[in-house]
Amino acid sequence: MKVRHVVVALALVLVGGGGLVQAESVRLADGTPVRVRLKADLLSAQATEGSRVDFEVAQPVTHHGAVVVPEGSVAWGAVQLAKKGRALRFDIEGLRLPSLKDVKLRCSPQKTTSVGKNEIKVESHVGSDLGVAKGSEFAAYLDQDVTVEVAGAPAAPVAPPPPVTVAPAAPAQPAHRVVTPAAVPAAAAPPAVSPAAPVAQSVSPVAPAPPAAGAQAGEYVTVECFSDPLGADILIDGEFHGNTPSILKILPGKHIFEYQLSAYKTHSETLALTPGSGIRTLRVTLEKKE
Repeated sequence: MKVRHVVVALALVLVGGGGLVQAESVRLADGTPVRVRLKADLLSAQATEGSRVDFEVAQPVTHHGAVVVPEGSVAWGAVQLAKKGRALRFDIEGLRLPSLKDVKLRCSPQKTTSVGKNEIKVESHVGSDLGVAKGSEFAAYLDQDVTVEVAGAPAAPVAPPPPVTVAPAAPAQPAHRVVTPAAVPAAAAPPAVSPAAPVAQSVSPVAPAPPAAGAQAGEYVTVECFSDPLGADILIDGEFHGNTPSILKILPGKHIFEYQLSAYKTHSETLALTPGSGIRTLRVTLEKKE
């Protein structure tokens, strides 16, 4: 039997003619500004001291062109003083990163022990009541140093690998291309090859594909899941999806959401999710079992 020799020179896999995309650790320093907007009217006649105030990030926080904190990320604060028609003060306390990690926010550019400087005093009116209208924007600031993993910029384009050299006496053998998992996106197309020298790909495991074939990232709907008390199991159409509080990306359609927590009654609710409907919030107070 003749020994067939195949010389294959491989370096890096090209993705769409560009380079590799690598993860990058980004450090956001204490005091980094974060612009947030109010998600609902806040009125002195309805507010109670200590109640939660919901915000969302109004402008993405970026680092060298890469988005670290996307627009629409969840943020929150609390009512600090509420007297109907006379006084209303609140603060901005926290932010949830895409990794679901919670970080602290404050209202003052510098750290302060003065309560008044870390609160927002309301002097405007919504109708006849003292309050702030939905969509009003405020400046908040990180109250700690934060390290976040984000996608880095593409590396410089890499030249195609040299052609396969095969001994003349033997028929052409498929060359094998080694693929680094992080360099292959879910929808990457295979590189074009010459009919005379077919190329097979041996691909290492990569991140799981979306639940539905052909689904695009933009088709998902963001659902915020909260419960009182926290820590309830989240089941969507009977499948476990973590615990409250969580921010989930769900495909459009009708889905059955269940919250389950020991010693509490199971809460079940059907949500019809449609693309472009914005962030949906499912907030539930669980009832104790008798």
